[in-house]
Amino acid sequence: MKSRLNLLKNFKLIILSLFILWLNSSYSQEDDEVVTKSLKIKDLDIEFSTTESFSRSEIRNIIKTGNTDYFNFEDFVIDKKRIEKFYFDDGYFDALVDTSTTLFPSDGKISVKFVVHENQPYIIGKINYIGLQNLPKDLMDKAFLPEIREAREGDIYTKRGITAESGRILRFLQNNGYAFANMTQPEVVKTETSNRANKYRITINLQYLPAARYTFGKTKIEIDNNKYRLALKDILPELEYEENDIYSKEVLIQSENRLNRIAVLENTRIVVSDIDTSRYIINLKINGLVRNKYELQPEILGYDISNSFFAGLGLSFADRFFLSNPRTFSAKVRALANSTQNYRLEFILDLFQPHIFNNNKITGNLNLSGVIFSIDEFRIEEIKSTVTTNYELPKHTYLNNLTLDWKLKNQRVSFKVALIPDSIPEGAFVNIFSSILGLTLVHSKIDNFQFPTRGTYQSYLFEESGLLGEAIKKLFDISTVSYFKFSFINKFYLPITSRPDKSTIATKFLIGNIFQYGDNTLILSSGTQKYGLDVVPIDSKFIAGGSTSVRGWSARKLGTFDGRENGGDFIVEGSIEHRTRPFYDSKGLIRDLGFVTFIDFGNLWSDMKYYKASDIAMAIGFGLRYYTIVGPVRLDFGFKFYDYEASSNKWLFQNKAADIFSNKLAIQFGIGNTF
Repeated sequence: MKSRLNLLKNFKLIILSLFILWLNSSYSQEDDEVVTKSLKIKDLDIEFSTTESFSRSEIRNIIKTGNTDYFNFEDFVIDKKRIEKFYFDDGYFDALVDTSTTLFPSDGKISVKFVVHENQPYIIGKINYIGLQNLPKDLMDKAFLPEIREAREGDIYTKRGITAESGRILRFLQNNGYAFANMTQPEVVKTETSNRANKYRITINLQYLPAARYTFGKTKIEIDNNKYRLALKDILPELEYEENDIYSKEVLIQSENRLNRIAVLENTRIVVSDIDTSRYIINLKINGLVRNKYELQPEILGYDISNSFFAGLGLSFADRFFLSNPRTFSAKVRALANSTQNYRLEFILDLFQPHIFNNNKITGNLNLSGVIFSIDEFRIEEIKSTVTTNYELPKHTYLNNLTLDWKLKNQRVSFKVALIPDSIPEGAFVNIFSSILGLTLVHSKIDNFQFPTRGTYQSYLFEESGLLGEAIKKLFDISTVSYFKFSFINKFYLPITSRPDKSTIATKFLIGNIFQYGDNTLILSSGTQKYGLDVVPIDSKFIAGGSTSVRGWSARKLGTFDGRENGGDFIVEGSIEHRTRPFYDSKGLIRDLGFVTFIDFGNLWSDMKYYKASDIAMAIGFGLRYYTIVGPVRLDFGFKFYDYEASSNKWLFQNKAADIFSNKLAIQFGIGNTF
């Protein structure tokens, strides 16, 4: 029966070929292009004879027929093989594809059909790891932990899974001393049997050649043009290994990456110096170039501040080998603007220490800045000092990063307009001193910073202001603020196609609260009267609305209270975003073009006690992305899907089209991922 079906199918292809040849003979040589496009595709159908393990859209993505309006016979014939190979690589070894066509000569059209007979998928009965029998038992136990395996007995066979599993073992060997481990091509053994229990079971043979187990030897430095006398002692703390450690290719790559934190070096590589095959030692050397110690360069700037996009110009100076040590000192002058009313002028001094106490997991940063910025009805002059220590924790622990910072800042806040009902006169100002201790705990398992496609990220922020401020307030009779701030951010990324870099779902959830305590009152320059205003500085407050928030509302325009532009004490916010890069496999500028669709929700309250679920705002929309080396440039169109403040027609679909585009649309621009 099967041979008769194949004969009939081949007969149909022969008839179709003869028809195409007849069409060719009907045109002159000059009309080749017309001949090629003589048949227009009327319908393209994909049918399944029994089961449907893959969607029609997945199959359409792997064939060429249907990508253009016109029929191409060669593509049609090859597409049959493409579909069968697609199924074969996913364990359906016996899958068959029949094709049929229907011609409409009078219309110059053709209908095309692919009929898929999936048959039974094959199951992995056993995986044999050949050549590993002499490895230490503790190493074997680590290599085959169930949670890290990419393919297991009982799984449906996929070529992708076996390739991932075989590569995982090879990487494991190379990261545990077997520097020259190799492997042969995976072997799939299918046994013909009449036993139904074993008929669709296969055996996978993965054969490895571990060779000898090596350790790290000595490391020397060979840097061209070492004009600043950079010594090995300046570099060794950045290395992830020590002499006599078990060799690891992954650790070697990590060490190479860390060397790039030494700003005075460039093109730094760690290469093999020599191999001691009798003692199984690999000696290494660090190659690289020394950059100029000093650098002066102009800057074109653009980034988000308080959910608003600011752009401007700057000038920076850097000393990459400050005080004869691989630390970096920089001085920057910047002018940024969002509008004529919202602008910033910044002068920044920064010192970065790549390792503290000879520990490359601990880095330090000292930042001194003077800033003048105007925001709505306020003009703020600020002097701030920030000391930051960052501790990188092991990857296998839940927490991966710990950051401790201490900010000392003095702000002179001037009122550009009189505030009513408090009758604060125009031109009045207040000096606010803040001492803020912050602790940030981070868990990160995302796969890529620029375009994350898989993994989770959680951040816990604890911030306190008031302990030192209260003491200084009594000494100098200035205003200060006392509060405790907590926020939690959760991000989750999930690929939804076999190509994660082309399509992924991203989600974010944020909740935060500020607990104010103590005597948070202002002493104005215009008199001795004290004003009990909400004085937590705006850069410490939560804000909502804007390009990284609920995108149906403009920056700092979302909130349930008057004065929302100056921030609130309680926030709930979230997003679900589909990110896709459909042209990722193409060449040219179009390759880096991407699109998003999103749903945002959340709101801002002046105090947690005023929270109501009915106040949760919702926005929907779409956006464009263009991915560059500094991150994606984004343009989003957000619509107020549920407008909690509207007196009527709260839902978007209840409004007329003219009202939607005039009152319910916000256009957002930014650089970098939304989250």
